[in-house]
Order: sequence, then C-alpha cells, then structure tokens
Amino acid sequence: MIKVPGFLSSGIYAGIKGKQKKDLGLIFSEVPAKVTAVFTTNIIKAAPVIIGIERVKRGLCQALVLNSGNANACTGKRGLVDAKLTTRLVADRLGIDQSLVIPSSTGSIGQPLPMKKIEKGIPKLVSSLSHEGLLEIAEAIMTTDKFPKYSSTQLDINGQLGTICAIGKGAGMIAPQMATMLCFILTDINISHRAMAKALKNSIENSFNKIIVDGDTSTNDTVLMLSNGFLENKPIKEGDKNFKKFERKLNELNTEIAEMIVRDGEGATKVVKITVKGAKNENEANKIARTLGTSLLVKTAFYGEDPNWGRLIAAAGRAGIKFDPQKVDLHFGNYKVLRNGVAILSEKKFKHVVKKPKFNITLNLKNGNSSSFVIASDITMEYLKINAHYRT
Repeated sequence: MIKVPGFLSSGIYAGIKGKQKKDLGLIFSEVPAKVTAVFTTNIIKAAPVIIGIERVKRGLCQALVLNSGNANACTGKRGLVDAKLTTRLVADRLGIDQSLVIPSSTGSIGQPLPMKKIEKGIPKLVSSLSHEGLLEIAEAIMTTDKFPKYSSTQLDINGQLGTICAIGKGAGMIAPQMATMLCFILTDINISHRAMAKALKNSIENSFNKIIVDGDTSTNDTVLMLSNGFLENKPIKEGDKNFKKFERKLNELNTEIAEMIVRDGEGATKVVKITVKGAKNENEANKIARTLGTSLLVKTAFYGEDPNWGRLIAAAGRAGIKFDPQKVDLHFGNYKVLRNGVAILSEKKFKHVVKKPKFNITLNLKNGNSSSFVIASDITMEYLKINAHYRT
C-alpha cells in the first residue's frame, strides 16, 4: 500500500477505453498544494497539456483529473472545451476553484473525449476518494503498459519522517527530452516552490530524459509534482542541508520509475545502460549516447543477444561528433572488448553479457572529461505487433 499524508485518490472504470479496466483517475490534496511541472517538448501539444501549462503558472494545484484511452490531442477547440469542462465538473464536486484542477490524458490521438462517460463517472470518482487509492491511479493511467508503475520513499527532515511518492506510466513512444510518459509526484514535505522546481528539473534530466524505447515523443508527456506541506516542516530552500537530501531521494525515485518504463517498453526484453565517457563536453557525450540508444541496428542486436560491437561503433561514428576512432575503448559489462579502436577480445568471452535482461555498455572516446548516459530497451517483434494493431 502506498499513501502520502494529505492526499486522497481514486481510479474507476468509466468506459473510455471500452474495456473493463480503470480509465479515469483523481488525485486530491486536502489543501492547495504547491505545484511544478515539466511538459512535452513536442510542438504539437494535447489540450490537457495546454491547460496544464497555464494553470501551473499560478503555482498552486489541489486536484489532478486523469484519463487513459484518449489523448485529447489534435481535437481543436472542442478538445480545450472538453478538458476545461472536465476540470469544472471535478471542481464543482470537490467544492474548489476550477483553476486548481489540472487535467492529464493519455491514449489515441485525434478522437474527442467521450464526455458523457466522463461526466457520468465523475460523481463516483469523487465519492471513491481514499488515502489508499494511489495504486488505482497507477492502474487508471495504463495504456499498453503491462504493469502499474509506482514507488515511494521516506526521508528524515529535522526529526520528522516525510514521504515522496511517484506514479508513472509509459511503454511506447519513449525518447529523451521529456519522454512519452506521465508521472505524478506527491509529497507531504514542505518545500519552497523554487527549490521544488529546481529539484524536479535536475531529477528529470537524470531520469526521464535519459530513457529510450523507440525514439518517439508524444503530445501528452507530463511530469507534475505536488507538495501539500502536511509534514509542517520549515520550508526547504535551495542551499538548505535538507535540499540535497530531498533532491537525491527524488532522483532515486524518478530513476526507479524511468527504469520501469524501459523494462515495460512495448515488447522489451532488455534494459541497457549506455554510457559515453571521455567526451569534450556533456552535450557531445549525450548526442552519441542517444544515437546509440535509438539505433535500430543496435537495438535489434540487443534483442538477438548478439554482441555486435561493430553496430555500436558505426552508430557512434554517424552521431555528428568528431573524435579519433583510434583512441576509442568499448566495454560490455566489465569486459573491455575494444582498445584504441581495435578488437582485443573474442565475442565468445563476453557474449553471456548480452544474454542478461539488464546490462551496461561503456564507450570511452578518450577525448575529454565529460560523460553522459541513456537507458535503452531493445526492439522486438512484439513491439511491431503492438503498434501495428494499437487502434484495432
């Protein structure tokens, strides 16, 4: 059971997905909570994202209304009207201002929200609110996900035990720079808005922006964080002794959710951390790591459990970054397979590494002191089947 003091939640079946599975969820804070968020970098943004961007600017949120089965994206003015109506219906039931409600949607693009079903479901959604309902939220936002994604952690704040909980979803359309996914982070720890925004941004750079399934980003990507201050601690500020502690725990939590998303990548069988070291700067290391993590040849080699290091080196060479091929070292796990651009180890010696469900690959350019990484899945026949028949 996961719960955060001061937060209630619920998830119900409203018929949005047309399956007997939860598809409508609500998170409610007993008091207005500080809010910060990061949204998709895709130019095309879904209606709930557009509304969320505006409402987050106020810095306060008391409720999140969530649905799966319909992205409410590319739905024009009607999409905005429907999303706002959903927040108003929820606000009226809760007795709060509509501006304190933020919507979020996930599912197929281009179809209007089934408002009759949503309107019918909202009374039950509100009446079902409980302190033990967060697992229902994790289930209600699933699409092609095989399992609900959630985690919780606690930390000592001046002798008081505070809680941070994260609930996520994501399986396909996953790429760095605000991956295609949803994540809702709740805490009872009192933290200043500025400190919370900084902690979230830093955490996303090291977690959700480092994962790759297929290289696509969506119209609905959202990470929202709420702090209701129920712990009643002195507000954490940047530079406080508790800020680094909070930031570290948040990063651990989001990294855990991010790895769950990769592990649940549509049809995925491998989770591979690809690290690029020895680059001139972090941007160059990041660009090469992303090129490796999105290469179809590399990803299919992972699926085939083929230690084809040539595909990795070739992908690095087309990343648009200059480096000396005669300096490059490559590791599969703890095995150095390439030294100064030349193979030094038989593939038989390290083939067992790629047979594991989770392993590391490290490319050292020996061209500087900067590094970066991505966490990538393989690409499988199951991925093709899921996405070929996603709407059928």
